[in-house]
Amino acid sequence: MIETPRLRLLPCSPAHFAALLRHDLAELAGLLNVRPEPDWLRHDEVWDILPQAERFLREHPEAAAWWLYFFVHRTHKTLLGVGGFKGAPSAEGSVEIGYSIAPAFRQQGYATEAVQGMLAHAFAQPEVRQVLAYTLPQPNWSTHILQKAGFVFQQQVADPTDGPAWLWSLPRNAYQSR
Repeated sequence: MIETPRLRLLPCSPAHFAALLRHDLAELAGLLNVRPEPDWLRHDEVWDILPQAERFLREHPEAAAWWLYFFVHRTHKTLLGVGGFKGAPSAEGSVEIGYSIAPAFRQQGYATEAVQGMLAHAFAQPEVRQVLAYTLPQPNWSTHILQKAGFVFQQQVADPTDGPAWLWSLPRNAYQSR
C-alpha cells in the first residue's frame, strides 16, 4: 500500500481483478471496503487492458508492487481512480507510471497526489534511476500534472498501439533535489 495525505493506493489482487473482469463494481467495492464513484472508469481505456494485466499478475505475482493500484480517498473511503506502474524497473533502472481519475474527482489534486505517492514508492527503491510517463501529444491536464511533479518532456514517440505520444521523464537526482 502507498499512502499520501488524502489517498491510499491499494495494490490490485487476483480477487480484485476477477471482480473487475466481471465488471462487478459492487463486488470490488466490497473487497476494498469502499464506495465506488458511479462512473468510475466508465469511459476509461483501463477496461481494455484488464485481461492482459490480470494474466501478467497471475503469471508474475512478485510484480504486485509494480503493477495496478486503486486510488481510495482515506476519509470518505471512495474509490476515485486507478493507476500504478507498468512493470518492475528495467535493467537500466526505469519504471513507467500511469493513472486515471474518475471524472467527478478530476481537477481536485488527486492525480497529482497519486503521482507523488507513486514517485515516493519508486524512488524508495535503490534500483530505480528514473520514472517515465507517456501522454497524448498535446498540452493537457496530464502534462500539467507531470510538469508539477518535476517531469521533463523528452520527445514525441510512435506507440505501435496508441499512435503518437509524448515521453516524459523524472531522473532520481531531479526528484531528490526537489
